[in-house]
Amino acid sequence: MKREKQQAFSGINTHWKHRHCHGGVLRKSSKGRGARPLSSKDPLHIVFKVNKTAVKNGLRQPRHFSLMNSLLKKYSRKFGVKIEQFSVQTDHVHLLVRGKRILLQSFLRVVAGQFAQVLTDTFSRKHEGVKVWRYRPFSRVIRGYKAYRVVRDYVQLNELEALGRSYSKTRLRGLSLEQLQELWS
Repeated sequence: MKREKQQAFSGINTHWKHRHCHGGVLRKSSKGRGARPLSSKDPLHIVFKVNKTAVKNGLRQPRHFSLMNSLLKKYSRKFGVKIEQFSVQTDHVHLLVRGKRILLQSFLRVVAGQFAQVLTDTFSRKHEGVKVWRYRPFSRVIRGYKAYRVVRDYVQLNELEALGRSYSKTRLRGLSLEQLQELWS
């Protein structure tokens, strides 16, 4: 009985489905409010969702795309974060990364902050407009090789769709061996 009471006050009462997730839309409900789960040994899937009204023409516009790429390269080297895969869409960015917990937190904070500052030019004046980021970054710790493969294929599929591959609602219901080979060729 004493153990149940201690666990009730621990503050980690997240639903079991969301125990490895944080941020994004989950933040609006009580499911995503807690400490961001980060792992030094497991990869992390991160999604930055941009506010479409703040970023005209989306993130695939050449200026925004090169800015995001340069920030990711610069700060991944600075914080020792290994970017295994990334995909920049018009309204969001997918990252598959590995790194140490404290350095991952700094990486997330600095990349989001630097992108917003450069985009809104808040170095010289105060920004009065709409926020650049729609939500806090969504992150999910990837546990196991099967989950890792699914996320890796998902990020690759998103990148190909951004480059012109046709979108299908049933694209994630299980790809055949031929479709997987086509995805990575």
